[in-house]
Amino acid sequence: MSSESESRFGRSGDARGPSGPLFTGVEETLLSMQEFVGRKWQPIIVYHLLEEGPMGFSALKDGVDEISSKMLSESLDDLEAAGLVDRTLLSDRPVRVEYALTDRGQSLEPLITEMINWGAEHDVASDTDGTEQDGETAIAVGGE
Repeated sequence: MSSESESRFGRSGDARGPSGPLFTGVEETLLSMQEFVGRKWQPIIVYHLLEEGPMGFSALKDGVDEISSKMLSESLDDLEAAGLVDRTLLSDRPVRVEYALTDRGQSLEPLITEMINWGAEHDVASDTDGTEQDGETAIAVGGE
């Protein structure tokens, strides 16, 4: 890439260097985002809530393979504290709650979709667990 050409982030420069930073606070932003989508179970929980809509605790537990009740509860608490998930008490006896994405949580759909598509395109599942993939390379979230 020559100094006259555009970088992959869309900024151009000349022989004196880039015309200025494209983003400010990049590392701080990425580290903060890791709190929302960088933890093991949280993107999976968000995915299920995007696909299924509001879900009860047991339905989420059944849908998220190998997650413990404790980890699901902690992850939902973290997502709720981040303003991504709302918890609604449906009944007191027996206690029934439902979890749904907030508008802020719904806005993660393009990010979750791109993470899934990138992972499928680059076959990361077979890189991490040693299994072969079925060749499907694109997944649409939310019925697209």
